[in-house]
Amino acid sequence: MNNFKAELTQFFNMIEAVPSDKKYWIVRTEGGQYFESFTNFNYVALGHEEISLKKINDLRKSSKNLEELRFKLKAHIENILPDKNAGLISGQLVRFVYEMKKGDIVVVPSEGSAYISIGEVQETQLMEVNDLDVDRTGCSYRKRKKIAWIKTVAKRSADILLRNAMQSHQALNDITHHGDIVERSISDFFKIDDETSIIINVNRVSDVPAPDLLFFGSDILRLTNGLIKHYDLDFNIADIQIKINVNSEGKSQFLSKNGRLILLVGLVIIGTTGGGLNVDANGFNLDLSTDGLISKVIEYQNNNHDREMQREIIKAKDSLQISNNEDLLKYLKQFAANKDKPK
Repeated sequence: MNNFKAELTQFFNMIEAVPSDKKYWIVRTEGGQYFESFTNFNYVALGHEEISLKKINDLRKSSKNLEELRFKLKAHIENILPDKNAGLISGQLVRFVYEMKKGDIVVVPSEGSAYISIGEVQETQLMEVNDLDVDRTGCSYRKRKKIAWIKTVAKRSADILLRNAMQSHQALNDITHHGDIVERSISDFFKIDDETSIIINVNRVSDVPAPDLLFFGSDILRLTNGLIKHYDLDFNIADIQIKINVNSEGKSQFLSKNGRLILLVGLVIIGTTGGGLNVDANGFNLDLSTDGLISKVIEYQNNNHDREMQREIIKAKDSLQISNNEDLLKYLKQFAANKDKPK
């Protein structure tokens, strides 16, 4: 019995948490003017061309810290651009040049936010940009950072919480306090701060039947609670919080400070619905339904005659057009492959 808990803990510890210093940024595209340039040429840029990068770097060398740099840069901007909001511009430039770092996430909207692209900063240093780059990309801004784009979503299918987080219309805005909202737009299983989340992505375009969504969640939790009792785990199902978006193409988020409990919920979902269990990973032919944790979940379901509940869960999943949890499956494949490798 205790082997299940030990293996669950081992699996959970293998999954890397979102770094605590990771930041999330909105970079505007001048009303969508530069959206295609940003996404096609893999960068983001900030304007204010009147202030050269050389001037910013010179002021940085004579400043003890970034706060002093902001103050000096603000004074410089007030001198050359007296009609501009020097404090706002100074703050944006310092954040973009020095605070936006490799591994941070950027979110950029198209015209009218019809599309939203999310990407990862590849280098802390600014890109080297020449006149040919300016002509080739059709963007006059030279302060640029290299980006690897992760996904682009249409506004109608974007997470409503993400759209709400993008209300600020400044050229650059730090939205790190909405980091979990951005993460749930690019991942279906993640650890951030002291909480772990699994995301249920509902892809049904038409109206979502409330019973299907509610029964899917409640049945998954009932099976999870049964496993907790069966394996005598010191987990409490009441420690799970749920955030539900009942709109079509919405997201439901199960989260808890007990990360292993959320991992167990994810294993129940995968074991019950069966999506993506047969894989070939790095030369290892894996049937995850017969491997370790998943096999124990399936065995519990079969031995406790929960096939009817399983059928109802699969029916609701199909009705709601719920995606497989690809990120959790990826971790599960890695965990299973590593266990099967010769030592």
